Amino acid sequence: MKVQRIGFIIVLLLHAGLYCSTPEHRLPAQYPASSSESSVLFVGDMMFEWAVKDTMSKKGVDYPLQNIQSFLHSFDFVMANLETPLTNKGFGDSSLDKKYIFKTTMDTAHLLNKAGIQAVTIANNHMLDYGIGGLTDTLVALSSYGIVYAGAGINETTASRPIFYKLGAMQMVIICYTQICSRDMVARGNPGVNFFELSKAIQDIQKYNFADFIVINLHWGNEYFYYPSSKQIEIAHALIDAGADVIAGHHPHVYQGIEIYKNKPIIYSLGNFLFGSKHEGINDTIACALYIAPEGKIAKIRVYAIKGKFDDQIIQPGVLNADDATHLLHHFLQISKSLDGNFVDRASINNNYIEYSFR
Repeated sequence: MKVQRIGFIIVLLLHAGLYCSTPEHRLPAQYPASSSESSVLFVGDMMFEWAVKDTMSKKGVDYPLQNIQSFLHSFDFVMANLETPLTNKGFGDSSLDKKYIFKTTMDTAHLLNKAGIQAVTIANNHMLDYGIGGLTDTLVALSSYGIVYAGAGINETTASRPIFYKLGAMQMVIICYTQICSRDMVARGNPGVNFFELSKAIQDIQKYNFADFIVINLHWGNEYFYYPSSKQIEIAHALIDAGADVIAGHHPHVYQGIEIYKNKPIIYSLGNFLFGSKHEGINDTIACALYIAPEGKIAKIRVYAIKGKFDDQIIQPGVLNADDATHLLHHFLQISKSLDGNFVDRASINNNYIEYSFR
């Protein structure tokens, strides 16, 4: 039985590496995009424990993402950091000695699919909270609902396999890593996550340079810090120098600024997206949209203000209105200025988002 299960997982992992068809084009009037550009949205951490779990119990499983669903469906491609294993194992099935251990049921993958999230990274420090069984359950659940993923697998080969995605004529590759994990979580000959090493990442970028657009999706940084470290900036520059087109980061639980380096965006931290923590540092957050021309050149980037702070602990993110977004967007420009004054000088606030156009 175990042999059959492992064989099934291998098939699923191989299937996840195949090209995906372009998603249906769904554009509510309030979120228009140019028909000549592909719209790609990155959101941050998703965790289905604590207040999110309580919300789903009180309001229904669909409730947390109902208010933001039309926004997500307005993009051609949406990707999040899934920081919770999808498994039906009981809470006693985790043998980890960790302060925080996350899980949610396998049918949560249906919620992600219904909300319009096409892809997730599973390269993070919680993906093995329920061991190998929790990881394999997650892969099965995601594959069952057509959600593509990268960043973990049954060995180093599958864990390091990126997402290949076609948007019209544009071929996009998304390579997912984590810097935040224990040594025994790293995929070698064993199941685990794709650990970040700069030399390996540079080799990966060179390996997939046939693509029109290369994304580095990276779990890294210091929690509750609004600024990246000098080492992160050095690494980000090296990745762009090697040929990456954008870096999308997460883990700090708060947003960090954007730097435009060699005309390529570095999103140091997206912050939380759906997260049930009561930590005093949790606040409203961001989502970043890229509008990409068919040949892979970014035309513009938008940073949307997203509701992430909930006094009543009923968790339901949504796009903030203009008045509520103003403080966040001005703060975002402020923390970005120390990274890249040119971005701030050329960016403009429009309603509930910041827009920056590339030359």
